[in-house]
Amino acid sequence: MADTQSVISDVKLFLQRLKKDLPEVFGTQPAAQEAKDGTPAALVPHENQVLYNGDLFPVQMYLTPDQEPGVAFDGQVFHVYLQTEQDSPSQLVTDWLREKARETLTAKTAEWAQKMGVAFNQIFIKDQRTLWASCSGKKNLNFSYRIVKMPLAVQDYLMVHELCHLTYMNHGAEYWQLVAQFAPDYKLHRRWLNENKDAIFADVELTYQPPTPSNQ
Repeated sequence: MADTQSVISDVKLFLQRLKKDLPEVFGTQPAAQEAKDGTPAALVPHENQVLYNGDLFPVQMYLTPDQEPGVAFDGQVFHVYLQTEQDSPSQLVTDWLREKARETLTAKTAEWAQKMGVAFNQIFIKDQRTLWASCSGKKNLNFSYRIVKMPLAVQDYLMVHELCHLTYMNHGAEYWQLVAQFAPDYKLHRRWLNENKDAIFADVELTYQPPTPSNQ
């Protein structure tokens, strides 16, 4: 069974599609929130926000000289702990995303491979800036750590996409038929990737601002 987060991610993407296909049901969105064709505007992280699992989350930073620098995510806010003002909150969060990608993509790809009845060799998590993922002739899978910025349903699609290459090393009709068996909404996911690629490829940019002393 799909976990709760995956179901929520699927619902969000389904609603995005309905907003385009049934504008008479969802009404007119403010122009600033729409693209020219009426679809939801692409994600744009603002100052001190982190894109993760398809949502933008605020960041709270703390100067904690007595503890090691680190990141904690509580499901709503990224808490970034800096030992000195010279520590880079951007690098700390980037390292956190890389580690999360290593954990989740490795485990979930293995689950998908079992469901699909295919076998791969190794998984490599990289910082690819031109490809989301790839499959080699040696059955090795390469994923950009940036995939964890995407909705869970889109992450699943990319795993399915590469695992299908273990059967068809091309993008022919049979290949896409196989993809559709395990990711029926793959066209929607491909569109989301195209519309949000700039936000996904963008580096994390965070700036620590010391608290302003209060007047006594």
